[in-house]
Amino acid sequence: MNNDYTFDAFISYSHQDMDWGKWLQRKLETFRIPNDMKGDRSKGQKLRIFRDQTDLAGTGLEESLRKNLDASEYLIVICSPQSAASPWVNEEVEYFISKGRVDKIIPFIVDGEPKSDDPALECFPPALRNIEDYNHLGVNIQEIGRNKVFLKTVSILLDVRFGRLVDREKQRRLRTALVTGIVSAVIVGTGGTLLWRNAIISRENRELNYDIYGAAMMSLSQKDVIEPEDIEFLKASAEEGNSRAMFYLCDCYKNGWGVEQDFEQEFYWSQKGAELGDVGCMIVLANCYFTGEGTKQDYKEALLWNLNASEEGSPSGLLNAAIAYEDGYGTEADPERAFELYKECAEADLDKISNEYKDSAEESRNLGIYNLARCYVSGVGTEKDDSKAFESMHKLAETGNTYGMYNLGLLYQSGFGTKEDPESAYYWFRKAAEAGDADGAYMTGWCIENQYGVTEPAVEWYEKAAEGGNEQAAEALERLNK
Repeated sequence: MNNDYTFDAFISYSHQDMDWGKWLQRKLETFRIPNDMKGDRSKGQKLRIFRDQTDLAGTGLEESLRKNLDASEYLIVICSPQSAASPWVNEEVEYFISKGRVDKIIPFIVDGEPKSDDPALECFPPALRNIEDYNHLGVNIQEIGRNKVFLKTVSILLDVRFGRLVDREKQRRLRTALVTGIVSAVIVGTGGTLLWRNAIISRENRELNYDIYGAAMMSLSQKDVIEPEDIEFLKASAEEGNSRAMFYLCDCYKNGWGVEQDFEQEFYWSQKGAELGDVGCMIVLANCYFTGEGTKQDYKEALLWNLNASEEGSPSGLLNAAIAYEDGYGTEADPERAFELYKECAEADLDKISNEYKDSAEESRNLGIYNLARCYVSGVGTEKDDSKAFESMHKLAETGNTYGMYNLGLLYQSGFGTKEDPESAYYWFRKAAEAGDADGAYMTGWCIENQYGVTEPAVEWYEKAAEGGNEQAAEALERLNK
């Protein structure tokens, strides 16, 4: 962020869109900025956002708003038909434009259409509509979805490439993934529904509780929508000491499934379950402490519970503890300890993991393999070793992990840790592309265009890459069209 500004962004919105304003502010302020994207920020500093509902000083509305608009580098306008009709939103936009900063306005489109022929659908305030040839930095939830719109907004605020941020987000999701393994499906159809209802009716029979709860959990895992009555059942089960029910409750409260979203309840039940020795609850509790969801942020407690989970053989615990030791969260930075934990995570025997944890354990192990390769490349906690980095990335690619396949293609292309091999590079780029990776699709197109290890048309791969958010692909398409 430019140090001349107090805030990274000012959020302007109609009060009818207040839920969007709250959501965006919370997401931006809790986003963990990767160290290599911080710029001049101090360690731990997060995005600083102004929203009038939470930050407005009591010094007079107009004076305070102008002051905080001046103190904000960007203006994010939550665009909808409601905000288009709001004189307050329009006034804030007009003021920003009057300062010669129209190129710092980010329309955040949640509903309607910009510059629409139908007044009922128009989502731009008049101040934006009246600018001829306005090429905005806008993002549209209706086109690319909530998560990518959020990342696109962050990429603009941090001035980093969108595709790069998407890659980092893939890693983050794996790093902080909760242990959300699905219980084996053995009860289906009507029988499952009847068993679920019978379990609710019979839950006061303590002699049958755990057998019934276990079967009911299997039924619950198959449901697409969690209902309020399911939450009541989970509460009853959790209150009787069933840590698996506590874990499911954590997920429901975190995501607002069948109940109002409540991070304090997520923290409460994760703590109860963790103290009973449930590994899934330990990981949830560690994440709560790390992010500050439902409790005071405490990196030391987060590390403690990740280490407790790692002692139970959890790859997620090993991975998160390794990250803490590498980055110095809750402890002094210790690259050697981080390397050893990454290695232990990468070598985890998934056959020893119970089926309900297999999926998340595999994701964590895969990211452990990736980070082990990175340590060998950069010499983090160990000697640099290009050949071992290549071996680790090859192992990751063979698991079907798209990030591993894409990076293995890069290693073959550059001859890093192995000899340059255009055919193998193309093979792994295409494997990644076929698995849905936008960067893999871009490099597949690049290989074809440049006759690198293959000969076939490139356009379709660049189109797939562009649809996936790879900005270089759009430039490549323009180049080919010319």
